[in-house]
Amino acid sequence: MIKFFFYDKIIAKKGFDLVIAIYNIKGGVGKTSTTINLAFNASKKYKTLVWDLDPQGASTFYLEKKVKDKNLIKKAQKKGLAKFIQPTKLKNISLIPADLSLKDIYFEDDKTFKKLLKDIKKEFDFIFIDSPPTLSSISQNIFKASDVILIPTIPTILSVRTYNQIVNYFKDYTKNRYIFTFLSMVDKRKKMHLEISKKILNLPKKQILKTPIYNSTLVEKMGEHLMPVELFAPHSESAKSYKNLWQEILEKIQF
Repeated sequence: MIKFFFYDKIIAKKGFDLVIAIYNIKGGVGKTSTTINLAFNASKKYKTLVWDLDPQGASTFYLEKKVKDKNLIKKAQKKGLAKFIQPTKLKNISLIPADLSLKDIYFEDDKTFKKLLKDIKKEFDFIFIDSPPTLSSISQNIFKASDVILIPTIPTILSVRTYNQIVNYFKDYTKNRYIFTFLSMVDKRKKMHLEISKKILNLPKKQILKTPIYNSTLVEKMGEHLMPVELFAPHSESAKSYKNLWQEILEKIQF
């Protein structure tokens, strides 16, 4: 039996400087593509920052930025995070890039991470965090410091199980925060994908976003074009899906 964990008490944070983390302990679930495409949709109206905290640096790659400062997090603890923000080729989107040193980052408490965020939050309307696929001190800090947590979930038994594990593991950190899941990389040709998708989307729960992101070669081609889907395939289903997903999130958080 598939179980889902939810929280009833969700308090809207109105105003700007919201932190949105895209997180999953599984790799290959569409985390980075979600980060870039949602950030792009946000940037149409709002000043937006992408903070790439995944050592693989996929968001940094998509935004065509090079790492200027290795061990950035350690340096930022002394100099502040604002110094390391880079402009990107996309209007209204800035980036804090990732490098491999992130794999060794350990926070003994949440004060350091929150302080780093506090230094820059007022400069942006939305901060998107591309989170590392781990259970670690950095992921715990991300959960504590974020206003919204998005968990992309592929419609398979194991992926749904992982979602449940994540929410259960972080239940002490999610008070007064939004935590959402949405269907990612849905393959219309797979019977199991369609069956599990139907079960999830039929649940009348606040934490289930109804907009699915279907498996598409266009999303894969983001690595070739190095830009959000809408910029090279504006009329595609994928571009419309990310736009609809962003609008659904805004409605959910009453923004």
